[in-house]
Amino acid sequence: MKEDEARAWLAERFPAAAVSRLAHFAEIVTQETERQNLISPSTIPLIWSRHIVDSAQLLSFAPATAQHWVDIGTGAGFPGIVAAILFDGQVTMIEPRAKRAIFLRKTAEALGVSAIVHQARAETAPVKQANIISARAVATVDALFGMTAQYRSPETTYLLPRGRTGQDEIVKARGEWHGTFHVEQSVTDPTSIILIATGVRARCSASR
Repeated sequence: MKEDEARAWLAERFPAAAVSRLAHFAEIVTQETERQNLISPSTIPLIWSRHIVDSAQLLSFAPATAQHWVDIGTGAGFPGIVAAILFDGQVTMIEPRAKRAIFLRKTAEALGVSAIVHQARAETAPVKQANIISARAVATVDALFGMTAQYRSPETTYLLPRGRTGQDEIVKARGEWHGTFHVEQSVTDPTSIILIATGVRARCSASR
């Protein structure tokens, strides 16, 4: 997906005001990357396709009744800040690094979006039960299921973008976890997938 295609993809699916906020967010990330390593400098010219649409596509799989979205290891704001702009509900971001957590809070304020940021590890964050749990480039599927158990319910939907190792991660997770696992192709990269998992619970043999 090229940058003009990414912008067109967003314009077709989201209100102009939301796309304008996404553009502002892209500017913030680009400027802050000069001060701290938020994203790889080589991806700045591809920020719309590589980061923004890659995050925004998750909205297509969010349950219509979902009210609380929790993003693990939000880092530069993908997909957490993008979700805060586009999702009609509460967004909570969990980020263990202090500098990144401060950045996320300031960015949410600058964009005028409501979001909660916890500087904590996923296992210890004081988070209420989530309808959606997402994580981009954070841990394996198996590990993510384990570290989010305290705010998962049988109705929670996981939205997990995965790269080239995604299918192998899913196979491993199936060995330790029950649930419905569905895979969608990423619109931004033919080698990437999105795992949509519901009803996740540990198998009896899993040490959870």
